[in-house]
Amino acid sequence: MTETTLPFNDLERVYETLAETLDALPEAQERLFLAQLALALAHRVGDAERVTAAIDEARRGVEDNASG
Repeated sequence: MTETTLPFNDLERVYETLAETLDALPEAQERLFLAQLALALAHRVGDAERVTAAIDEARRGVEDNASG
C-alpha cells in the first residue's frame, strides 16, 4: 500500500480548521470531539495498522512535548 501525505498547505489548512473547531467547543466536549474525529478518520483510512501507528506517533509527540 502506498503511503499518502497531504501537501504542507493542505495540512496547514486542516490544522487551522481543527484549531478553530476546538476553540469553538466547550472544554468538556473537546475529548469527545477528538475521539469521534479519530474514529471517523480511521474509518476512512480503512487500515487498522496505519491508524494504530498514527495513534502511537501522536502519543509520542505529546510525550516529547511534555518532557521538554
